[in-house]
Amino acid sequence: MTHYSTLFHQLPQRLQIEVTAHLGSTSGMSDLQITTRYKDVAWWLRSVKLATLPQGYAPHSGHLTAQEFNGLGAPVGLGPEVAEITNQFIAYESAWHLDNFVHQLSAVIAQIHEAARLHAQRQSEEAARQMAQRQAEEAARLHAQRLAEEAARQLAQRQAEEAAQLAARQLAEQQAYAAAQALAEQKAQEAALQEARLALELVPVIPEQALEAAFTKEPSSGETALKNSSVDGIAFMPGPAAMAEIDRATLALKQSIDAAVIQYAAAISPYLNSAAPGTHAIQ
Repeated sequence: MTHYSTLFHQLPQRLQIEVTAHLGSTSGMSDLQITTRYKDVAWWLRSVKLATLPQGYAPHSGHLTAQEFNGLGAPVGLGPEVAEITNQFIAYESAWHLDNFVHQLSAVIAQIHEAARLHAQRQSEEAARQMAQRQAEEAARLHAQRLAEEAARQLAQRQAEEAAQLAARQLAEQQAYAAAQALAEQKAQEAALQEARLALELVPVIPEQALEAAFTKEPSSGETALKNSSVDGIAFMPGPAAMAEIDRATLALKQSIDAAVIQYAAAISPYLNSAAPGTHAIQ
């Protein structure tokens, strides 16, 4: 893009001096503002130059270059008519150069506006790109956060399920152990009760030798042998749970058996004495 200063220095020197004289201070202005100021001043000077020309003025010769215009001296020492024609020609050429300068500055201003538009567009696109990037990063962060939360939730769920399964296994094992203990205790109690029933249902077994001993001549010895045989014939298998009851029941059973034997011997003693003299009665 052509700079306004380059175009300004392409003007004839006398026009540069005139434009600078009416330009004023441009300190602190942007390039667009300075270029617009040059354009406005040049357009105003062009209007002033054209206002000095008669209506319909159009010289037959072509336009002068800036270098040729610089070589054109002031109409000094000329007659009034020639000086008037010369001043009109200088004004006409000045207006022509200023008009070109204005058109060139308008193109520069358009380029500045286009550059500003492109710059704003690039800034907008860059802002949009950065926004899209931030949104993508935020979406990725949220996605990663959701994945982490889901992983943590699944881990907590698995841990809770494993803890529940472990607790269930431990409870089942405790229940099974308690059931096994209860079953063992029940079986032990049943065995003890069975042993108690067997012990209570036992009867004395009196072998034939004991009965024969009852009819011998020595009743005291026979009585002792009969009692010993009766005691030896009892199958006694006490259990730990009913030990006291079995002891009491056994003692009562022995006493009743002894009494029954004595009563039986007393009852048959007269008959044995009459049938077999010389034998002793059982007392």
